Amino acid sequence: MTPGFARSTLHVGEVGSTSDLARSLVEAGGVELPLLVRADRQTAGRGRGANRWWSDDGGLLFTLAVEPSSYGIVAERAPRVALAAAVAIVDAIGVAHVGIRWPNDVEVCGRKLAGILPEWVVGASGAVMLIGVGVNVSTRFEGSPAEVARLGASVGEFRQVDAGALLDAILSRLGPNLEAVGRGDPGLAARWAALDTLRGTPIRVDLGGPVIEGVGDGIAADGGLWITSAAGRTCLYGGRVLR
Repeated sequence: MTPGFARSTLHVGEVGSTSDLARSLVEAGGVELPLLVRADRQTAGRGRGANRWWSDDGGLLFTLAVEPSSYGIVAERAPRVALAAAVAIVDAIGVAHVGIRWPNDVEVCGRKLAGILPEWVVGASGAVMLIGVGVNVSTRFEGSPAEVARLGASVGEFRQVDAGALLDAILSRLGPNLEAVGRGDPGLAARWAALDTLRGTPIRVDLGGPVIEGVGDGIAADGGLWITSAAGRTCLYGGRVLR
């Protein structure tokens, strides 16, 4: 059975990156979208920028390739896709104190449970969005890099869940959330605003050179991050929130 709303699926044991594999399949053509690519293990998982996603065989690792136009998602709404996916992951995990660290992480008590990486690719029929997801389900951090071990958390610390069951739960929520992004549903925006873990906390955001310091002031309905600093209140659409 094809999980969730995906029309075609590929499940492999090990791969460099599920997003790289999904990209190659989309660019080659001949696959029906939405396409789900899942791996038991990644050797070259990617995060934002130059970041890498470390995982062992206890992670849920997948990429979903969708046609944004089928959900009414235009380019300016792209920043909301990671937040919509984050809401789906939080609700599927179903554990208290799990929230969204803007722009694309799911965390609990300051420790990272999941990451999302949206990317664009041109397929045979036009623009395709890749939504790469990594969730620490029963991840063991003994062999991980020191920073990952310090900041990482696993769902298994809070509840026992099978990775396949969690995937089904995420996908059952992600489809409706993408539709909500397309129609600009204020209810979804209110949900990610309520899950914001940076609101009211001192933050520093690296803008690719200058670093802005202030207090998180909420996630906007259009996906930006409000920050109040000495210069006033402004909404950011890029940058890296420093830990």
